[in-house]
Amino acid sequence: MKRFNYEPASRVKEYVNGMDFRYYKPERLIIDSIDSRLDSDEKKVRFYIMDRIIENGMPFNFAVIPEAMQKSLNMTEGMIRETIDSLAAKNAAVSDENQNINFIYPVSGFPTNHHIELADGREFSAMCAVDGMGCAFTFRQDIKLTSSCSQCGEQVRVEISNGEIVNLLPEDAHVLHVDLNKNQNWSGSC
Repeated sequence: MKRFNYEPASRVKEYVNGMDFRYYKPERLIIDSIDSRLDSDEKKVRFYIMDRIIENGMPFNFAVIPEAMQKSLNMTEGMIRETIDSLAAKNAAVSDENQNINFIYPVSGFPTNHHIELADGREFSAMCAVDGMGCAFTFRQDIKLTSSCSQCGEQVRVEISNGEIVNLLPEDAHVLHVDLNKNQNWSGSC
């Protein structure tokens, strides 16, 4: 697999600041990534859980912390539980009363209309189409996104290669963007 070009946040901010928007100043549309808000243990646990959701095609249950997880992450059960709590507190993961992590940005434990195919061959559902596009940066590899417009139902396809959109169907597709800076829990805005 080829090396993925991951643009530093400063380059993205510079690019967006040079654009004109009708309703918002550019700085209102720039948000910190989930990854940038996490410490190293949170990042390790997040990726482990995302990988398990993708591998199993279902939410990750943490009622029992598998020994394999503890060994793989070099963390105790208590450390992993604390880290899962921290991921939830930072709105990076959404769990239920049965100790299932149903969503961990950008991966959904349930089927959605937003299908992602990674360059490494893995496939899964994203929480929304914008999160789906972000998978290219989360997993640092090329992606193909197949989704549908929430307004008209028309199929939308996006292919991102080396950090850039290289294929978009329909060619005049647009993203309806909400001001995510107004919300801490983005899952309520997707």
